[in-house]
Amino acid sequence: MKAVTGRAIAFILVSMFVTLGGIQHAHAQPCGVVTGPDVTVGDLATHPTGEPFLSNFPSSGGLEAFSVATYSCNVGTVWLNWLQSPNANHPVIGQNFFRLQRDPAGYNRYEQLGQSWLKHGFFALSNILCCTSCSPTDGTHLGVGCSDPYNSSRNASQTQLGPKWQVNATTGVHLHPVANPAPATGGVVRLLQIDINDLEVSDGTQPITDQPRYYVEGQYIAADDAAAGNKNNNASYRPIAVTGSGSAWTFARIPALPTVREKPGIRAWRAFDPTVSETDIITPEDGGLSALVIVAGQATDLGDGVYHYEIAIQNLNSERSIGSVSVPVSPYATVTNIGFHDVDYHDGDGSGNITTDGTDWPAVVSGGAVAWSYVDVSPANDNALRWGTLYNYRFDCDLPPTTANITLGQYRVANSLTAKTQIPTAVTCLRGDLNDDLSVDGLDVQRFADRLVNGGASPKEKCAGDLELTADFGIDADDIEPFAECVLSNGC
Repeated sequence: MKAVTGRAIAFILVSMFVTLGGIQHAHAQPCGVVTGPDVTVGDLATHPTGEPFLSNFPSSGGLEAFSVATYSCNVGTVWLNWLQSPNANHPVIGQNFFRLQRDPAGYNRYEQLGQSWLKHGFFALSNILCCTSCSPTDGTHLGVGCSDPYNSSRNASQTQLGPKWQVNATTGVHLHPVANPAPATGGVVRLLQIDINDLEVSDGTQPITDQPRYYVEGQYIAADDAAAGNKNNNASYRPIAVTGSGSAWTFARIPALPTVREKPGIRAWRAFDPTVSETDIITPEDGGLSALVIVAGQATDLGDGVYHYEIAIQNLNSERSIGSVSVPVSPYATVTNIGFHDVDYHDGDGSGNITTDGTDWPAVVSGGAVAWSYVDVSPANDNALRWGTLYNYRFDCDLPPTTANITLGQYRVANSLTAKTQIPTAVTCLRGDLNDDLSVDGLDVQRFADRLVNGGASPKEKCAGDLELTADFGIDADDIEPFAECVLSNGC
């Protein structure tokens, strides 16, 4: 009750300012373009009272943890429900942590390193941040054009945090009461957790060949915002600095690098490097609704004819989730260094207060594709690519890149989606033409013999020389006779 009383007093004071003409903010801008309530993260910043932008917590069990302040804005045309629990008509707030890093092999990777449980909103102030005016309310709604700050310590109130499984991010609807295990106090329980092994010193401005870059994201989920079709702009990110060593690390705001409004964390990768491809998938969801999944990818030339393919996929708010990813790759290609990366769930955040499974997705190279899929462990807690998380899929290949479709399989239903990103080029060839001069003749014989004896055939050479009745995607003794016939006939 003390927190509510304090916010109620603040509401009265801020309302007086609004009545007298409002508090203008450096980022103020016209709002009310989108119909209905539309909650966004206007800033990840210091609270108006001067309370810190970020709360650091001592490490525990090899984990660091922190929480940031979130400043919401209603940029829509209708007020947004903000009713206190046990009423479920209020937003929930999640936080995520990402790293952009140069791998020693020479490619860049953008990964999610941590996620928090969800803060449940309980009283809306009537500040001005994103808009030029605010229509104040009594705190049970976020008024049109109004903004509401939650300081970092309030967002880290462990006993008030709820698990993500209770929230359908597509509809914005969540269950009540919050399904918490025994009350948690102290430590890093339910907070935005990061393995200390994933941390390096970074001031957020150095080249990533010298330092990684880190980003924090805040996301609001609200039922009336989702019902109005306005849920896809509810996340914003901000670069942050990291200092420390050993088991003591500190996270801090970088004053020169502001919050990037209405952009989820994955968009930081392309903002840093425009050569990254980025595709939005509007996913079909139950009840005729839709959600947003974002695919980003980059191909990097590692030299010696080898390319690295790095794909990051962020599920912003799809309840159906993603259960498989398939990248077409010619069966004549050599695929190596296949990898997968996900983010850990923690502290019994899954259905039944059981921590959501973290089994890595195994990869299979078969049928002209590299494919990953979740491991079936528990229907309620499988490690699907659920809302508010980003997973990575990567491999090396001896084919240069092109832009083409990959396939994503939805987790809760048997349905496939496609998205364009950077993948290996397809392999085409003239059968028997190993030297690629558009004819089949004696000039191809020496190359065929060399590849047969010494190996090292390129994908295109394999395609041209694999002439046996049942293709095995290589050049071997079974190809000798059909190759000789092909040469003698000046073509296969």
